[in-house]
Amino acid sequence: MSAHIFLRTAAGLALAVAALHCNADDSAAALLDRARSAVGGDAWDQVSTQHTDFVRTYLGHDEAGSSDIDYATGRYAQRIPSSAVARLISNSDGRDFWRQKMGQLEKLEGAAGSPAQHLGRQSYAYWFARGKARTLQLLPPRRHDGADYAIVRVTLDAGNSFDYWINTASQRIERRQETVDGVAMIIDYRDFRPVGAVTLPFEEHYRNANDNKDEEVLRISGIVLNRPAAQMDFSLPRPAAIQGFSAARQAVTVPFEPCLGHICIKLTLNGQGPFRFILDTGAPNVISDRLYKKLQLPAQGVALLHGLGEHTERGALTTIDRIALAGLTLDRQAFFTSPTLDELPVDGTIGYEWLWNTPTLIDYAARQLTFYDPASFVYHGSAAAMPLTFHNKIPQIEAVLDGLPGKFNIDTGSDYSLTMSKAFVDRHALVDKYRAGDAVQVSRAVGGMTRVLATRGKLFEMGGVRIANPVLELSQQPAGSQNGTDIAGNISNGILRQTSILFDYQGGKVYIALNQSADE
Repeated sequence: MSAHIFLRTAAGLALAVAALHCNADDSAAALLDRARSAVGGDAWDQVSTQHTDFVRTYLGHDEAGSSDIDYATGRYAQRIPSSAVARLISNSDGRDFWRQKMGQLEKLEGAAGSPAQHLGRQSYAYWFARGKARTLQLLPPRRHDGADYAIVRVTLDAGNSFDYWINTASQRIERRQETVDGVAMIIDYRDFRPVGAVTLPFEEHYRNANDNKDEEVLRISGIVLNRPAAQMDFSLPRPAAIQGFSAARQAVTVPFEPCLGHICIKLTLNGQGPFRFILDTGAPNVISDRLYKKLQLPAQGVALLHGLGEHTERGALTTIDRIALAGLTLDRQAFFTSPTLDELPVDGTIGYEWLWNTPTLIDYAARQLTFYDPASFVYHGSAAAMPLTFHNKIPQIEAVLDGLPGKFNIDTGSDYSLTMSKAFVDRHALVDKYRAGDAVQVSRAVGGMTRVLATRGKLFEMGGVRIANPVLELSQQPAGSQNGTDIAGNISNGILRQTSILFDYQGGKVYIALNQSADE
């Protein structure tokens, strides 16, 4: 199960046309020079910082926020502080990019996490103000809603590209089109107003290129240019942390019960309960609609929830002040609501946010969970460390099925065993390879029903663990959280219950060993 909240930034268009000094096709460069003149020209040479206040409207819900850019140093910060749900914050010190989403602080490593990749999407002004290398390409002109546009494709030095649409009547850049995570997005700039000697758009409308309806509208309420950088706040707030560990209590062990093929635990919310929750390694915090209403929690927005099913669910966003489990507490946590959970004998799920804060051992044979103090945790077991990566909060490892290597999600929120993605199934002709037949199994999940063909493989290897004759589920649907083209499959409880597995999310490692019953 995974969920996504989409966030755009009112970082401003102005500097995006202010410093296009590059060797490119003269006609493309000339168009951008005229676009720069249309919004202030050389007045932009005097702009050093930009502060923006905005209101973001998404799925009918408003969230107020602000952003700051220091063009001299490349520092950048955006924050929406209104609630735990809306504490979506991004920051760059000019070298590294940091993100705090749903209370968790992450440094995004490598090229995928550099300002080149992330700030380029947040504010192309950052790129042009910093004078990074790029190429320009003049594309065929377009006509839209009675207006004519010249199209210039800008490619950044990290390989990102996007298209500027320049209105030939106003000479302004009034649209940006780009592909984000495989989805073509359109951003329309409207309501241009003077800000001192320059002109800026005060509305940004976001939508999927295949849909005529806005997914999000960002309305700017104020812009301040050249505020001293020392007066801007580029800091990130302290992330949430689990309380209750001490020098005398460096580990806490609790029992769990198998339920519906999952791991279920009892916890309290805001001092009430206990309630039955699934521990789902890749899930955000989710609560059933019925418990949300029973606890009379505040509504703080709407979001789309994605799971194993091929559809999405719309749920409310809310904040729970305190989660408590065996004397451990985690405060101010964002939760999604799910109508699907109303159909199951559970009250919700916890996963990524809790596991990020404490290394966790799942001992399936003993039916126990052990949570470790991250400040003192050292692994003392015999299993080899395996690299653990994440995509949309879902932990992933490299593993091999019958000689076919791939990247696999680890999903304790699924009652399947080893579910191969539709793309992987098709790429390697697994239906024919395993003579899977036509018997389709259907299971209820977030996002609707899942459809798989059940069969068996010969050998599954993850690190030093070898599992013979694994049960396989061959996905027959193209969509869902585990069906990305780069994902081989999902390792679920049917496989995991043969192991003991220790997750160290912050350390980026997982330790897997066969449990005693699996060895016998």
